[in-house]
Amino acid sequence: MKPVNYASYLPSAGAALEVATATLPDPSSLADDEIIIKNKAVAINPVDWKVRDSPPGNNRFGIKYPFILGEDVAGEVLHLGSGVKHLQTGDRVFAHALGLGAGDTAYGGFQLYVKLKAATVAKIPDSISYESAAVLPLSVSTAAAGLYMNATLALALPDVPTSSAPQSGSKGTLLLWGGSSSVGSSVVQLAVASGYSVVATASPANYAFVKSLGASFVLDYHNPDIVGILSALLRGGAGGPLVGAYDAIGSETTVRQCAAVVSSVGGLGKGRVASVGVAPDVKGVEVVRIGSTGIVSSEPAVAKRVWGEYLPVALEKGYLRPAPRESVVGTGLYYVQGALDLNKRGVSAAKIVVSL
Repeated sequence: MKPVNYASYLPSAGAALEVATATLPDPSSLADDEIIIKNKAVAINPVDWKVRDSPPGNNRFGIKYPFILGEDVAGEVLHLGSGVKHLQTGDRVFAHALGLGAGDTAYGGFQLYVKLKAATVAKIPDSISYESAAVLPLSVSTAAAGLYMNATLALALPDVPTSSAPQSGSKGTLLLWGGSSSVGSSVVQLAVASGYSVVATASPANYAFVKSLGASFVLDYHNPDIVGILSALLRGGAGGPLVGAYDAIGSETTVRQCAAVVSSVGGLGKGRVASVGVAPDVKGVEVVRIGSTGIVSSEPAVAKRVWGEYLPVALEKGYLRPAPRESVVGTGLYYVQGALDLNKRGVSAAKIVVSL
């Protein structure tokens, strides 16, 4: 019997999500570089509730309603395009669903069966659950886009792990604002894997967590003199010359704080701040906005190295771990609406996940 697909739809701008039947992705419609999976878990990102809550007329993604949101998925491979060679039917995988970029509900994550671009799909080791793996996809893509694309910080790509653990610090130091955030957790791990030291900000309660990911120093962003403290630390050569700043929070305030440190310290980089949010004009410092899908559409070599080569091996060998921890709020698509509300209220060093 043909399976029935269900989705958690956004029926219109500003509306609550509704669960209803959805079109089942057709294997015959797959492009060479696409796959179809049966979803086992999805994770929530701020962009999901921000799009949901956007008023009519503020449709920056150009989506057509009803629409299926969702970027973070994990599940079982059912069908493969003819050009996909690194996966097999039955593989356990996690993936960055590209529905927002594609403007097509078939690629939205909040449904039971979803079509994916294989460039942002990787296998899950047997030791990792679907729910745990689901915290990674958008975080990894956003981290990689900010660290490695030529238009952002243009840092060295991570080497595929061998028998020895990656060594940090040999290529310079990255300033990271928001080390315990979902994106920040991946930034720390990828930057260290690429040979950089990381100086991060976080709340004191999350110091140990961020250091466990590989950060060399973690400082309290609440400190009113945080810019001066960071500048003094980095001018002192902690971990090597500064190669740039990654703002995983992306507010006007945090971007300007990062820019003030970069301006004060100088270093090896291009004087850039890569921001997940706003990118204001700052005198003397270039601020660039990060687009997670750029690693597929603009610089596919980044997606190939990070998703195709690095992630499967690093997860298997334990050099990269799913972080922050998953917080599972329920099983079934009806939990997605409430999960978005939980994320909107704020979480610390955790990511909201729904099992399917």
